[in-house]
Amino acid sequence: MSLPGTSVSVWLDTTTGNSFPQLADDIYVDVAIVGGGITGLTAALLLKRAGLTVAVIEASQIGSGVTGYTTAHITEAADERYKDLISSLGEENAKLVAESSRAAIERIAQFVSEEQIDCDFERVPGYLYTQKSPDVSEIESEAEAASKLGIPSALTKDVPLPFGVESAVLFPNQGQFNSLSYLQGLAKAITKDGESFIFENSFVVDITGDKPSRVSTEQGTVTAQNVIIATHTPIHDLSSLPDLYVMTTKIAPYRSYVLGVRLNSALPSGLFWDTDEPYHYTRSYKDLLIVGGEDHKTGEDVDTEDRFQHLEAYARSHFDVASIDYRWSAQLYEPVDGIPYIGKTAAHSHIYIATGYSGNGMTFGTVGGMLVSDLILERENPWSEVFDPNRVNLLASAQKFVTENLGVAKHFIADRLFKSDGEEPSEVQVGEGKILNIDGKKYAVYRDETGYLCSLSPVCTHAGCIVNWNNAENTWDCPCHGGRFSPTGEVLNGPPINDLDQKQLPNSYTSKG
Repeated sequence: MSLPGTSVSVWLDTTTGNSFPQLADDIYVDVAIVGGGITGLTAALLLKRAGLTVAVIEASQIGSGVTGYTTAHITEAADERYKDLISSLGEENAKLVAESSRAAIERIAQFVSEEQIDCDFERVPGYLYTQKSPDVSEIESEAEAASKLGIPSALTKDVPLPFGVESAVLFPNQGQFNSLSYLQGLAKAITKDGESFIFENSFVVDITGDKPSRVSTEQGTVTAQNVIIATHTPIHDLSSLPDLYVMTTKIAPYRSYVLGVRLNSALPSGLFWDTDEPYHYTRSYKDLLIVGGEDHKTGEDVDTEDRFQHLEAYARSHFDVASIDYRWSAQLYEPVDGIPYIGKTAAHSHIYIATGYSGNGMTFGTVGGMLVSDLILERENPWSEVFDPNRVNLLASAQKFVTENLGVAKHFIADRLFKSDGEEPSEVQVGEGKILNIDGKKYAVYRDETGYLCSLSPVCTHAGCIVNWNNAENTWDCPCHGGRFSPTGEVLNGPPINDLDQKQLPNSYTSKG
């Protein structure tokens, strides 16, 4: 068990599985998949079952990205309210979103059964609820929208939580599981006959736009007729795939925080989401209650440690907490019109992306794997147009697109001029990072446990914004497109593929500050 205060998910802490080799040679397959999360492995298994050869290329270990840090709700209750989707997309398209979500739940259940995956999958009810009288009308509107779309649901006040609610929408027959155990089961099925491959610790440094494409790591290259970029947000080098930069302007990165809590009382059974802003979400896993919330834009100048403290205060005020055993955070991407972007890229008919899952990563990640595999196999799929990454929906997206990208422009310009946490290396404490302004130049400076100062350029290698220090995760986070780097500058989350540049402090400052 992890110690309280460590940023590790319960899935990563308690799940063991197979390890896979690093890509060390040049190989040829039908489909190269960049990213070993739920989207990539879902697509890989479906394509393999259809007779294609597949190579999954993972920068770290299977599930070490967002799938390993999810809270693993599997639900057709989308983060974007169905009443809003009906308004912005129309009733037929909103119905397709609901149908794809239900199909994803059933696809997961089928994989679990077919491959005999031991991942604690179970069917549970889901509840969208409010404790606030003014929000009752929102609950009622969502129940009406769900009914209109044919989603099984019901209004209720009978919610199995240890506190009262004003109103709720019950969504029966949702799901939950151990996300990492599930991925290990998919991985075993993909590689069991030796004709398809998974490569770990294989960081992709380039993807060519020609056909066949070459997906290159430092150790080897995979050549493939089709490429799926299943990295949560599309990783890319602006010189090789410039059209993917447009996609980063249509999704906004957010961090969400999670606690694994032991209670003195019985655990509630179900998935629960409230109407607060930011909202809270809970579920149980074995003897733990998993509580999430306190979302904020990635890289914003906020006290990230304070977010965990607020979440703890919420948990203690609503549940009889005995101890807090786990804490972690994860990244999510909010699409400007409320639903994911899944399909072919604009300029390359053989390169596919799946991104913008909001808070429904397990559901939409499965949808992404299902839809992209159908597109590659040239099968008709009723969801292809609604999730088309090249769609234009001004009614649903214009205001949010402008708002989010004005924020990017503000950071790009203002942070260059004004961002500074100090002027002297001596101001940087052990285990801390700060942006220092020294003689008119900016440095991202981190002091490790030995007192050594690591000095970096604070300029994100994706689009040139200035990173901020995340004191809860000990990372450098970019507020523009969500790139994240280790204290010493290594890429942790795309879209950047290059580390932060080393930038030496002036000679008047020693390595000890």
